[in-house]
Amino acid sequence: MAAYIARLSGDDWQNWANQLLSCHYGPVDYQTIPDNDRGDAGLEGFAVSDGHAFQAYGCEEPIGTQERYTKQRDKMTTDIAKFIANQPALSRIFGSVKISRWVLFVPYFDSKEIVAHAANKTAEVLAANLPYVSPGFRVIVNQEDDFVVARDKLLNASSEKIEISTDSVSQEDLSKWSSTNDALTEVLHRKLRKLATLPSEVERDRFKEKVLRWYLDGQAVLEGLRRYPQVYERVIKTKAHREGFLVMASVAGGASHEILTKSLSEFLDSLQTQAKELHKFSAEKLAYEAVADWLLRCPLDFPGGENV
Repeated sequence: MAAYIARLSGDDWQNWANQLLSCHYGPVDYQTIPDNDRGDAGLEGFAVSDGHAFQAYGCEEPIGTQERYTKQRDKMTTDIAKFIANQPALSRIFGSVKISRWVLFVPYFDSKEIVAHAANKTAEVLAANLPYVSPGFRVIVNQEDDFVVARDKLLNASSEKIEISTDSVSQEDLSKWSSTNDALTEVLHRKLRKLATLPSEVERDRFKEKVLRWYLDGQAVLEGLRRYPQVYERVIKTKAHREGFLVMASVAGGASHEILTKSLSEFLDSLQTQAKELHKFSAEKLAYEAVADWLLRCPLDFPGGENV
């Protein structure tokens, strides 16, 4: 698995963006614009006092700079067209507010071309002579790191640790996953034959089921953790970092069960350092998920021969 920061996209990013903007401007100054009644107005919301209008957009990652730019450029083009064309609806929405900035709010951008494209769209909007646009209007691009103060304030708003509750993994869940992932379960089976603490097939089957439960339970925690994007990203980054040391652990030798226990313990320690907001129970589930994931793929293996 390639190491990258898994950023939010789609509705997840739009919801998080509105939280950030409401925190930054204040809940009585930032006005969200629902889109579930009569279509999309091309905006998430706007700040009344400053006249800043925002459209949030998070594309699916991981992708490269050029593809990210292309997707962000096309989104800006589409929604600036709506900003110009929807004059009757937007005039009613904005009222007396004059828009000084139209902002494409993205998790991350890394191309100067999107800034140049924003300058072109600025000229296009000004040429349209819209009644709700101020003379100093400009189209710009913002990313999440531009709102780091609001982000940290939201993440630290509660003294309670983040605990993600999940449903119990059923036997049906295990069977369904196993039936569609034969290659991964075979990798796991091969590795478990190297564990001296599991000398019999019955013991290995029981432990294999336990590993799959770790994996599915942890995957559910990860999905729930997407509501806390910065914590989620730190978990993914920490996991990718720790994964880089696993091959060395196998080469260095040592008993197989000790390698397994050490991998679990070290990742849990790293999680509790890098993602302090996590409740102990959720951190433990994520640590077990990581070990299960590494066992199902290639990163974690054991030296020595197999049990017969």
